[in-house]
Amino acid sequence: MADQKEFVASAIAKAQADLEEALSQLAKLPAFDASSVGYAAHGLNNYLTVMGGTIELILARLAGHPDAQVQVWLEGVLHATNLMARIVDRMVNSAAAPADTPLRLEHFDLPTMVRRACSYYQRVAQRKTIRLIADSTADVPPVWADRVHVAAVLDNLLSNAVKYSPLRTQIVVHVQAEEGWAVCRVQDAGPGLSQADQAKLFQRGVRLTPRPTGAESSAGFGLAIAKELIERLGGAIWCESVLGRGACFAFRLPASREQTHGTAQESHRAHLHSGKAGRTHRRSG
Repeated sequence: MADQKEFVASAIAKAQADLEEALSQLAKLPAFDASSVGYAAHGLNNYLTVMGGTIELILARLAGHPDAQVQVWLEGVLHATNLMARIVDRMVNSAAAPADTPLRLEHFDLPTMVRRACSYYQRVAQRKTIRLIADSTADVPPVWADRVHVAAVLDNLLSNAVKYSPLRTQIVVHVQAEEGWAVCRVQDAGPGLSQADQAKLFQRGVRLTPRPTGAESSAGFGLAIAKELIERLGGAIWCESVLGRGACFAFRLPASREQTHGTAQESHRAHLHSGKAGRTHRRSG
């Protein structure tokens, strides 16, 4: 039994280290060098395929393991691997125009996705004694969006919240319904953002004044990509912050067309069919 636990722990640690190294190298590539990104994405896609298959074999071998956490950890790693594999696959097949990749729109429950993402990032937050709280109102409708795009946005916002939050604080992620939209807010207790920094948000390659509290790396592209993804879905993303009082990054997505039939929903459809981006809002509060 001890040998099996050591085998699993070693496999997970190596897979995580290899993935972090690959992502670190990808983040260092020039922002607009499409050929370099495509080459790196191809290599990363191959690695993720092998990694996913290996984890599935480990899961099968340890089926029925008496320690339930073993299954939870492995399933979490497999979920993250599959998510990244789908994103990288799109990068490989999108040539130099990732904005033209087809959307895979579907109905899904945003609060459920948020809870799962928070559960995964809680393990990361624990290293800095940060508590992650996921909360939602009961009336949040299903959203009509691309699941992978939304998961990538959530990943970025949670990663940033943990990265810039001081030790022994908490991050609250709240989802609620607002007149035909599902709105998600990620509130941290970090240093907050000045008006000058807020004016530069969502731009590619821009580094802001705050620095990660655990010496983590930051490429400066995550928020810009999140904005592009959300706007492709007819939504919007913005920041609410006062310097010294934390920051709240929020995004909204159109409710399922089966749930909402008002003029706002018709506007969302027009955005999706025309390919026009929704407006990004920035507010201070």
